[in-house]
Amino acid sequence: QFEEIHEVMARYKTLVSMHQDLMQSAQEGQEKIERAKARLARYMEEKDDEILQHNNELARLQMRFDRARSDVIIWESRWAHIQNTAAKKTLLLGTIKMATLNLFQIVSKQLKETTFVSLEDTHKQLDMVQQFIQDLSDIWAEVKKKDQTPQIRV
Repeated sequence: QFEEIHEVMARYKTLVSMHQDLMQSAQEGQEKIERAKARLARYMEEKDDEILQHNNELARLQMRFDRARSDVIIWESRWAHIQNTAAKKTLLLGTIKMATLNLFQIVSKQLKETTFVSLEDTHKQLDMVQQFIQDLSDIWAEVKKKDQTPQIRV
């Protein structure tokens, strides 16, 4: 293949030069790989930190959500209690108004007077019932007083 020694030497020098170039290229490639690995490790560490921060934030928000849900249950219970109480009081008020109207109608019938009091004016109706009861009490007191005084017979 080679006829002269200087061809062998030239070939050897070429191979040595090529070997040095390849070794340098391999070394540069290895350094690039090492730098890439270091960048990847930093990137992975940064992303792990970000994931940890997001997980912490998620846990904090989950706790806040759970507290809010608990508060909702408490406030819904209070609201139901308020509505229930309001319904009971409304029913009681309606019952009182009906009883007042009934008493007023009985008093009006006893007085045999036509009074122009609105069906919705519970206060005026109560005033008239109170006045009627006061008048009856006064009459009763007068009757008792007359019964206690000795009467002279002729």
